[in-house]
Amino acid sequence: MRDRVRAFVEAGEGDFTDLALALFRWQRENNATYRALADDVEPTTVEEIPAVPVALFQSLVLTSFPVEDARVVFRTSGTTGAVRGVTRLRDTTVYDLGAWRHFQASAGLLPERVASLCPDDPDSSLGHMVAHFSATLSGPSALPPLALFRAGAVVPDAWRQLAAAAMLGPVLLAATAFALDALFSHPGQATLGPGSLVMVTGGFKGRAVRLDAPGLYAAVRDRLGTPRVIGEYGMTELSSQLWTDPVPAGAVPGAFVAPPWLRVYAVDPVTGAPVQGEGLLRFVDLANVDTVLAIETMDLGVVEGQRVTLRGRLAGAEARGCSLRAEDFLEAVKKAGV
Repeated sequence: MRDRVRAFVEAGEGDFTDLALALFRWQRENNATYRALADDVEPTTVEEIPAVPVALFQSLVLTSFPVEDARVVFRTSGTTGAVRGVTRLRDTTVYDLGAWRHFQASAGLLPERVASLCPDDPDSSLGHMVAHFSATLSGPSALPPLALFRAGAVVPDAWRQLAAAAMLGPVLLAATAFALDALFSHPGQATLGPGSLVMVTGGFKGRAVRLDAPGLYAAVRDRLGTPRVIGEYGMTELSSQLWTDPVPAGAVPGAFVAPPWLRVYAVDPVTGAPVQGEGLLRFVDLANVDTVLAIETMDLGVVEGQRVTLRGRLAGAEARGCSLRAEDFLEAVKKAGV
């Protein structure tokens, strides 16, 4: 199964629906937890594949291989004391392949130097992705990214380091929205030309920030020169990412585009039934070969083909429908004695 998924990611070999249904059956057979959730389901379409709420990664082991064989552990970000979701992989071969192929196809010409305003924790999937991009772009030298964000804060001389890197040539600046806002709270500037690229990922997640989205992207133009800007959407529970089309500095990136091996659809938050227009986002990710391919998020959006426009996080009464589905899944696992 792993070879079939890799062939699809590399060369588009096979039919997405056929492979997704085959992967579901394989995961159900090899993942006792998923089997407890979906043993009586025989889907015939992608939308009928049971989607696991992301919250369950906090409490369940969702691996399609013996858990003791895990060589990679990614954890979701969280506040101190919060329960963090865990994703376990045998290795990152498929993850790295898909991440690089879709990023390269989305971003176009890329610089060799990478500076990071992303977490550098060993269990951060985002940090891993940025490090992989840096090693791939720097070639035989396999340079690590220039680390400008450590221990949850921008390093004191971040502006000086970034300006010095920019003087040597184009730079890929990978940043969370929160860390980029934190950088802009300090005096300084760097001149990144049009050959440079600023990657922005994630929202502010309730943290105290100074700038809203338009203000943040305007500050890119005012403080970083004329780089292109690209938005990224991803999560620890997914092996694939979505990217926007690059835009000039100062502009706000638009819809996110999924790779060919990832399907996104929207459902009614309460009933879970597929809907047209705005709904709760579900992802069917072939690259999730080591865990479960179908994931239900807490994000709202509109899906048009492979393009996804985010509309914010689920809140209020609608969240109850998702909670009930998660409770049903947990009860099924408990009954199965997994």
